[in-house]
Amino acid sequence: MSKPIKPKRINKRDYCRVLATETLPYETPIIFSNEGLYNNASRVGRVNGVAKVLLDGLITGEGAPKFSPTTPHSFKIRKNALEFRRLALVHPTSQWRIKNFYEKYETLILHYCGLSPASIRAPKRVAATFYTKSSWENINQYKNGGVADTGTDRYTKYSPSFFAYRGHDRLYKFYDSRDFLELEKAYGFLWTLDVSKCFDSIYTHCMSWAVKDKEFTKAHVDIDSTFGQAFDTVMRHANHNETNGIVIGPEVSRIFSEIIFQAVDRRAIVRLKEIDQLSFGIDYDIRRYVDDVFVFAKSEVAAKTIYERYSDILTTFNLHTNSSKSLRLNRPFFTKKSRITRDISNKANEFFEKFTEDVGDVSRLIPKKIFYPWKLTRSFIDVVKSICSYNDVTYDDVSSYLISTFTERIKKLANTNLISADEDTILNYRDSCLVLLDVLFFLYSVAPSVSSSYKLATSIIVLIRFSERNLGDYKETVKQRIFDLANSFLSKRADGKRAAVEGFTWLETINVLLAIRELGENYLLPEKTVRSLFDDASEFSYFDIVCGLFYVRKEPMYRALRRSLVKAADTKLRNLSDIFTNSEKAHLFLDMLTCPHIYHTQRRRWIENLYAQMKLDMPSVEDLAEFIGNTTMHYWFVNWTEVDLLNSLEKKELKRAY
Repeated sequence: MSKPIKPKRINKRDYCRVLATETLPYETPIIFSNEGLYNNASRVGRVNGVAKVLLDGLITGEGAPKFSPTTPHSFKIRKNALEFRRLALVHPTSQWRIKNFYEKYETLILHYCGLSPASIRAPKRVAATFYTKSSWENINQYKNGGVADTGTDRYTKYSPSFFAYRGHDRLYKFYDSRDFLELEKAYGFLWTLDVSKCFDSIYTHCMSWAVKDKEFTKAHVDIDSTFGQAFDTVMRHANHNETNGIVIGPEVSRIFSEIIFQAVDRRAIVRLKEIDQLSFGIDYDIRRYVDDVFVFAKSEVAAKTIYERYSDILTTFNLHTNSSKSLRLNRPFFTKKSRITRDISNKANEFFEKFTEDVGDVSRLIPKKIFYPWKLTRSFIDVVKSICSYNDVTYDDVSSYLISTFTERIKKLANTNLISADEDTILNYRDSCLVLLDVLFFLYSVAPSVSSSYKLATSIIVLIRFSERNLGDYKETVKQRIFDLANSFLSKRADGKRAAVEGFTWLETINVLLAIRELGENYLLPEKTVRSLFDDASEFSYFDIVCGLFYVRKEPMYRALRRSLVKAADTKLRNLSDIFTNSEKAHLFLDMLTCPHIYHTQRRRWIENLYAQMKLDMPSVEDLAEFIGNTTMHYWFVNWTEVDLLNSLEKKELKRAY
């Protein structure tokens, strides 16, 4: 029987953790986080010299020439084979303003997020505890230190979100819930409603309409101290003062939209009662997950009325439905996607049973002897092909689910110690690792995605560390297979044309590149392959530069690429006149100051340039030398020297609140 997992305590009064949980997109490179920003921001008021100048100028904004609205660093990732998602990296000073807003208005945020009976994902209180996922506990032995380094206070910044939530943290859990079954028992019709380009369409002034009557807001337009107007101002400050659309990615944006949607829910319920004589919970029910709305009704006529009424109220908030994505189901409420997921799950379980078995509790797997590894691999891939073909779907519809399933099995397989194991047992583990790797890379290669890249990276790092610790001479066999599979994937991606989309960040390849750096100096990719994964020298983005430098480091074979990356950084940082508002420039500047792969002289020039922009007397040579000498202890967004990617991946999974 597995041990119960103890909750981790959180310091509820530590508002700096807002910076770690509320202000970043989930989809970023695996080496990137706000952990360093959290650490440095926690030192506000307790530092002097260069560190104080950085905090005053680029975090609190107190030392900046003008406290103007900021421009987020927008980047695009692949959503599927044909579509892209635009995300935003908010300027540190705007993130600090968001932190201050939470500190002042946390009670009102909770109040306005607790008014709708339809929402199945909303804040309910300030988080006091959180649980780590049990499968991560299984592989603690492979982490270089735990999620928390020293004491419970260190857990503070790793909690999933500033608030504890009611409802479901994933939409599929709603489909599997008792609530969904009870709704199906009570109602014969289910209509879904999709909001078109929700975050892009939100009019920020709608916040005041949502928390107050629209007429009241217009009559008191000069009052800027209200909750709604304060939230509106914070969101506009983060998005170059735009009123149409909010930044996409940060948790704070979901909370902003949740308050607006709760107002829509409430008004729809009232009007359906007053105008249509339909009572919530009796004649119909609504469930809403962020901007996905589910209408349950006893008749098709009622479902149509509710759908139209809800859609009409959305338009009063400048939001519109996308009828092409709406589903209309009669009982049984079982979608094509649900059927495919069930079928593929059953086939995956059958596959694992062929070469692994559970031991004792459910946290461990042990391998059986595999007589024909390739035949086993091929048989499962053929099953996946068959299911996709029969259901007329692509690999995109099954790959992400399967990669997640395989990663969980790998954690269980690695949850062992083979110090006293015999040769046959070690061979069984080796062969199981190779089969799992072959299937994983096939599934990822045919349908790569950013979310799956975190799972694949986790599998890669766990198997590298597991084989180094347990497989003796066979460790090189596993490491070589990882390298060959990754090299094949990355080389083929590099040979293909990058997406012809401005601001595209190739996270699904970059994260694999970063993960295989764990293999060490004996398994480095050709310089041509690494270079081709990023833009050319004139187009390197912030993420290109930091990820490229993290991989190439000071390896002689990458000297030319490292020079190109540093040159690109210097080109961006030569003019710092807009660093107080330009998010990409602020992030790049702070990370370049702590990068050990850049000469001290270059870093000194950048610091002096910032002092000139802030019209401050130049720091002494001694102060500069001391600051640069201590930068490894006070990194910002990339920990260049002590990062454990396995810990980074666990923290990233913890932070995925949706």
